[in-house]
Amino acid sequence: MGQDISPPTQISLAPCGIGYRIKLLSQLLGRKFQERLEPFGLTPFHWIVLCCLWEEDGLATSHIGDRLQQVGGTLTGVLDRMADRTLIRRERDPHDRRVWRIWLTPSGQKLQDILPPLGVELREQALFGVSYPDRECISNLLDRMIANTQRSSDSVGAPIPKSRQNWQEILAPYTLGYRVKLLSQLMLRRFQEQLDPLGLTPFHWVVLCCLWTEDGLATSNIGDKLQQVGGTLTGVLDRMAERGLIRRERDSHDRRVWRIWLTPAGRELNDVLPPIATVILAEVMRDISAADQAKFSQWVNQAIENLS
Repeated sequence: MGQDISPPTQISLAPCGIGYRIKLLSQLLGRKFQERLEPFGLTPFHWIVLCCLWEEDGLATSHIGDRLQQVGGTLTGVLDRMADRTLIRRERDPHDRRVWRIWLTPSGQKLQDILPPLGVELREQALFGVSYPDRECISNLLDRMIANTQRSSDSVGAPIPKSRQNWQEILAPYTLGYRVKLLSQLMLRRFQEQLDPLGLTPFHWVVLCCLWTEDGLATSNIGDKLQQVGGTLTGVLDRMAERGLIRRERDSHDRRVWRIWLTPAGRELNDVLPPIATVILAEVMRDISAADQAKFSQWVNQAIENLS
């Protein structure tokens, strides 16, 4: 049976919550872009490096590293693979030998004629059915949410530059996909900071939200929700069972099916975690009107549908 949850509270729970849906949209954008990059043997992290260098060649590794770290990438392996592909070359700075600079090779430069149109194609798919004035509004709201979340974090990353020419809007870090990914990462880190003292993760939150809404779900139902946002079921459930937050039972009508039930300890967290999520959401939406919040939420839903 489901828990006694009021409609406003239920709206804040995964998978209904905006944090979950932003994460899902980020995952979909990443997967769709990866599909477009696979024929070239590239990943979205390679794309970010190339975008940085197309805009300014010969950047220090620290500058590129800031961009990758913002969205969960690590620098060394990405650059190693790009160097192996002869897309970039490394050189020491002639004025400071401690600094390595990254330069495009002719092969890396040629990709500037090929890859940006793929980004435009994906952007148009995500924004299908959205008017140009609404697109500008959504873009501005996205930047405001990122700024709000960065101000709320103790570890603020490099801000997104505001001065850009029209052609630069199709390059990371200005692209829709990069900024959605960045907002998702910032919100996730902020939430993780609050969950750490409780020994929990955002994936545990997703499982708990599912069970607070309907206890005794089949593992497949919960697994679908975790897989949507990049989680894997078995390890998450194992750790929750060890913590005494859930218990597993075979379905009485189909012994092949395992069902997951909350323990009293898992139910008690329903009084603890949703208020934390509400506070973080309030930080993200600071000074954004209810109407604009609703517009952004509707677009996230529409973009998810467009990409699914």
